[in-house]
Amino acid sequence: MVSGGYLVATNGVQQTPSGLTFVKTGGFQTHFQSWGRASSTQIVLIHGAFESTYYFESLANILGKKFHVEAYDIKGFGYTERVAPYTVQSDAAQLHDFLLARKLDHPILVGHSLGAGVIARFALDYPQEAEGVAGYVFLDGDGLSLARPGGGLLKYLPDPYVTAAYRFITRSSIIIPAVFKATCGSICAPLTHDQLTQIELPLRQPGAQEALFKLAEAPIPGVSIQELIKLRSQKAPKHVIFGAEDHEFDPETPEEIARYIGAPPPVFIPEAGHLSMWAQPARVASAIQDFVTKRVS
Repeated sequence: MVSGGYLVATNGVQQTPSGLTFVKTGGFQTHFQSWGRASSTQIVLIHGAFESTYYFESLANILGKKFHVEAYDIKGFGYTERVAPYTVQSDAAQLHDFLLARKLDHPILVGHSLGAGVIARFALDYPQEAEGVAGYVFLDGDGLSLARPGGGLLKYLPDPYVTAAYRFITRSSIIIPAVFKATCGSICAPLTHDQLTQIELPLRQPGAQEALFKLAEAPIPGVSIQELIKLRSQKAPKHVIFGAEDHEFDPETPEEIARYIGAPPPVFIPEAGHLSMWAQPARVASAIQDFVTKRVS
């Protein structure tokens, strides 16, 4: 009865904000943002799980002073149209179609967390297009596919409880801020009301719950270690950047990933956790700019 009453009280379609920009990628609309003017250096930012282009705004505003920067919402997240399947192969196809649609023919691909798996899969699935990539940056991500613990149990959770729980979490002023603080890093200030709204709103879009549950049931998008090592043979330079307080991975992971993909030793961002681009956007931007100057240009 409580769950049913809560569902009635929170029922209704959440409207998509006005003024958003979209581009057609394959058979669906992808939400994207762009910063900076036309530049010979193009940077494409690919976000992580449960994120959106909003997480990149501070970083993109800094990078946009020197480069042309674009970011888009991976299918299943943000404001991009929800269209199954939700697999790393379809994510790589979306990236491929986005680059074509936006005429980005020599980009530096920056993949955060789950986004690292997307750029790794793209490099393997589209070798001809990957020849034009100027560089790969693994940001707080190892690019590896892993099974999600307990992910298969979600299909056994009955309604109305699971929907009520999802709506409660995505409307909570306590749960999401607490998870965000634990993930972001010691330097991160508590979320403001506007920031919390920007984070929660994409999670309330039509089809968001179904898409996220499908994603949660599947392995984390990425590639195997054997496949990741194949990136060494690609001529584009690689770079690894991790928050020094990123506890999502074992301490040795950044160095291991750098060796796998043929990158120099990783750059660690002080006082930053798994959301280093939010915690320390200026330092992350500096690390990317150094990569562009020393290895890409």
